[in-house]
Formats: sequence, structure tokens, C-alpha cells
Amino acid sequence: MRLEKLKDGELISQFNSTGKEKFFGELMSRYNDKLFNYIIRKVGVMENAKDIYQNTWLKIANSLPNYKEEGKFSNYLFFVATNASYDHFRKIKKDNENLYFKSASFDDDGKNDQIESLRSDDLNPEEENIELESKESINEAIAELPENQREVVLLRSEGFSFKEISEMTDVSINSILSRYRYGIDKIKRIMKV
Repeated sequence: MRLEKLKDGELISQFNSTGKEKFFGELMSRYNDKLFNYIIRKVGVMENAKDIYQNTWLKIANSLPNYKEEGKFSNYLFFVATNASYDHFRKIKKDNENLYFKSASFDDDGKNDQIESLRSDDLNPEEENIELESKESINEAIAELPENQREVVLLRSEGFSFKEISEMTDVSINSILSRYRYGIDKIKRIMKV
């Protein structure tokens, strides 16, 4: 049986019945990059994103025995990630640490793991610099959005439909559309597009 041919629900069922980590590992590998990119863009701090990412997968692993396939697994996964990031910030606030939305750090060579993972190998250095500046500007603009708008814009950028976002967040589709429109308008104003 080839794992990559199994649907998410089948992997979960196999993991639940056998306990074999290879099924959970395949599930993780399917969503690894997409989930981590969503989290880092949501919180902006690499260390926080790593913690939230790990907590998300721990929560998923613990909840799989009770998981009922009522929609896409990806919706459930990103819902858990969103809640894990809220939990993380509540804990920080409770501990009186102000670590909200710091920009991601760069190493001595001016590289950033998050941005490096988004680069295309087909670009020449000048094009890479232009693309890097553009992504940085967009990420900075997104970070300035109110939380409810930022969440919708980030989920939409990960490929979720407005209906899926509405179901994930338990917010009406009209509110989701409105938040997205206001978020995009604000990004355009910030970037002066």
C-alpha cells in the first residue's frame, strides 16, 4: 500500500487502528510547509511559530482517536493551528511578556528561513532581491492588519475558500468576505499600490 495514494481520512483511520507512526508521518508531510508558512506569517516570530507548529501537531495527534471526518482534514488542521496561536499569545500575555508580532530575524548573511523557503531557484539575483523585498513588504503589511482581517487574508493565501474559512472560524460568510475586502484594501493602502 502506497501511503501517498491514501486520502487523509484513510491515513487517520490506519493510524488509529494500527498506531503506526508512518501514517501520521505521511499526514504531517502533506501539510508541513503550508502549515508552517501559515503560522509564521500569522505570528511573525520564528521561535513562536516553531512552538505553535509543534503544539498544533501534538493536539492533532491527541485528538485523532476521536476525529470524525465531517469535512476536509486541512480545515480542521488550520482551525487547530489558529487556536494554538491564540493559546500561545494568551499565555504570553498572562506571563506579561510582550512578544507580539516581532518581525522575523535575519542571520548575518541577511537570510531568513521563512523567506528562503519561498524563493524560486529560477530567478537571477536581481529578480530574487525584488521578489524578497516584495514578500517582505506584503508580510509587513499583513502584520499591520487587525487580527480578524489578518486571519482571513492568511487563510485565503493558503488556498482556503471563503466557505471553508467561514466554517473554520464559525463566522458568517458575509463577515469573512467583508474582512477579506477590508484587509486587502488596507494592504493596498499600506503598500500604496
